[in-house]
Amino acid sequence: MAASLKGLSAELRRYIKQHKLPDIYEALLSGIAVMCPADPHQFILDKLRQLKEQGLENLHWDMFVDESHKPKVRIFTESNLDILFNFDEYLLPTPEMYAKAYGHYNNKIQELCFNAWMQYHLLQKHKQSLIEEKMNIASEHHAQRLLRMHVHIWKEWIKYRKGRQAMAFQILEHVNNIAVDRVIFQAWHHHTVDAKRQREYFELTARLERGENMEDDDMFGDGTGEARDSVSALARNVAIKIFGYLDVADIANCACVCRSWKVLTQASMLWSRIDFYRVRKRLKHGVTDKVATRLLFKARPYMIHLNLRGCHHLTKPTFITVSECRNIQDLNLSECLGLDDETLKLMAKGCKILLYLNVSHTNLTDASLRALAKYCWNLQFLSLAFCCKFTDRGLLYLASGKCNRKLEYLDVSGCLQITPEGFRNLANGCSNLQSLILNEFPTLNDECIMAIAEKCTKLHSVSFLGSPLLTDEPFKKLASHKNLRVIKLDGNHRISDAALKIIGKQCLGLEHLYMTDCQRITDSALKALVGCKNLRVVNLADCVRISDSGVRHLVEGQCASQLRELNLTNCIRVGDMAMVNIHKRCHCLTYLSVCFCEHISEAGVELLGQTHSLISLDISGCNCGDQGLSALGNNVRLRDVTLSECGNITDLGLQKFAQQCREVQRLDISHCMNITDGAIKNLAFCCRMLTVLNVSGCKLVTDLSLQYLSGVCHYLAELDISGCYLISDKAMKYLRKGCKKLQVLTMLYCKGISKHAAQKMSRNLERVQYSADDVPAFFGYHS
Repeated sequence: MAASLKGLSAELRRYIKQHKLPDIYEALLSGIAVMCPADPHQFILDKLRQLKEQGLENLHWDMFVDESHKPKVRIFTESNLDILFNFDEYLLPTPEMYAKAYGHYNNKIQELCFNAWMQYHLLQKHKQSLIEEKMNIASEHHAQRLLRMHVHIWKEWIKYRKGRQAMAFQILEHVNNIAVDRVIFQAWHHHTVDAKRQREYFELTARLERGENMEDDDMFGDGTGEARDSVSALARNVAIKIFGYLDVADIANCACVCRSWKVLTQASMLWSRIDFYRVRKRLKHGVTDKVATRLLFKARPYMIHLNLRGCHHLTKPTFITVSECRNIQDLNLSECLGLDDETLKLMAKGCKILLYLNVSHTNLTDASLRALAKYCWNLQFLSLAFCCKFTDRGLLYLASGKCNRKLEYLDVSGCLQITPEGFRNLANGCSNLQSLILNEFPTLNDECIMAIAEKCTKLHSVSFLGSPLLTDEPFKKLASHKNLRVIKLDGNHRISDAALKIIGKQCLGLEHLYMTDCQRITDSALKALVGCKNLRVVNLADCVRISDSGVRHLVEGQCASQLRELNLTNCIRVGDMAMVNIHKRCHCLTYLSVCFCEHISEAGVELLGQTHSLISLDISGCNCGDQGLSALGNNVRLRDVTLSECGNITDLGLQKFAQQCREVQRLDISHCMNITDGAIKNLAFCCRMLTVLNVSGCKLVTDLSLQYLSGVCHYLAELDISGCYLISDKAMKYLRKGCKKLQVLTMLYCKGISKHAAQKMSRNLERVQYSADDVPAFFGYHS
């Protein structure tokens, strides 16, 4: 019914509400339901009349029920018909009521779900605890089994290790016994060697003082008593390699020894390289056409390298034979006075695969260069040094020839007839030049080099020794191509730090820097070179403005680990601090020259003795005494030592040095005035590998010193005794008998040696310099 009343109009609803029809209906229905009259209709009519009399204001829902039927305790305190029939809108539930009811419902549902979840969780927790308990029992059981297994394995390992230890103990005991025996044997050996050396020393001294000479009993080794030699018994390739160290004359002599040696000397490898320069003075009449043509004709199929330098007697027949050697790639015709344009043209036609050609110090003209440009297509190396008869036109021929693009190396040193126009012609054609040598060129100016630098962008090596007119500009231009690796310059007072700053900034691949006697070079230039990480050779001799600061900048740069050679000769501002920095950072330095650096004391020299990478050292004119020289002996790698004009050195210092540096090969102690025969005696006995010795100006050295040297130093090749006026002809006799390998002998200002003795020595040696003049003042004493 309530649902059907919701669709009534608003006017009807107001009417029903105004006349309280639901209340009347409620009161009548309650009275009928409670009183249960016999005649309901009459009951309704009676009650309606009563209601009419009393009015609607006194209407209650239980007013038609007798008092006797009303309950003492009321269950309903008010009427609920408005709510049931939905007559008043204000009695309908509000959204807040719905939200509250919904929240209450949700809370009940959540409580229900939470209780169910808690029950499930507790059940799962119980199950998990049971599983964990079982897993703990299983893990404990598994651990016990593993422990038992590991104990068993450990027992087996202990048993094995004990066996190994027992075996190792036996081995170590054996090794220890051997080591002890070895130490005992070495100590015995050293003692025996020392005793033997001491005995030999005294025997040698006694024999030399008696005038005897210590020559080898058998110059060719111990004889076997049989007609055979050890070389023939070697493998063929090994024997040929041994013969490869001999020159042409020696190979020819070996071919005459026996048949097997003759067969070995016919190997093609031995005749692929012929050097007549080494044997030109050994032959009685020098290198003649007869000798050269005979050997060249024999070797022409194999010939690759041929050196005819200094062969003044060769003429056209030899050069014709050379032209028939089609496989020649390297040809040296330097100082061949018989060479002319015609013969060079013949050789150029025949030797078409020629790669290297040296015609320096010859009289060739433009015609020769034209022939080279026409026939030598593969020419890469060409030396025209001191060829003064060709002109700019010859360079034009060379630049326009077929070899212009392949030419990489050109030497035109001393060719003063070349003008800037010639250099422009050369640059226009030979743009691939990589190395250019222009030494001894006093007329060379910036215009010439600028013409080269403009077109030859691949230049990486340049040499301008003896070119005083050059300034910074051409070097800046050369550096702009960023390819320079080798720079050589000397005697130039115009170049400054500005050029080196540009070079250091642009040419980071610089490897070799040679700038001697350049007075304007300062420490700033060396600071600019810190980025040249490949710098290996630095020569700054006579650059007097270089100081310790400049050396520090250089060795603190990236090149310190690469630096191999450093020349600071006559850099008078360099002192001990430079030696400290060199010792700390230059661990690969093999050559060092600090000649006449007067600020270097013995402390600095001692640091050089601890620079163990040094092989060659020059400390001429430094403040080095016996203590410093003794410290130098700590570096056993030293092979070349120059101590010239170190006046504080005495016999004691030289003896200590010689006893430590036994492998030294070149030694210069010239003008060390306090050196006597005793020091030379000790030097000869300790340093038996000496090949070069200079004792010039040592006024106390006598014939006895040369007697010691000739008796022991059989490898001596060069000897300088200039100014030793106490040496006489007797010493020459010792040298002839003992020093069989001696090639160069210098004996200037030796008044005790006669001219006859000097001439006799020159017959056996390659070069002898002799004079009997008075000792000059610069030797520091007067005879």
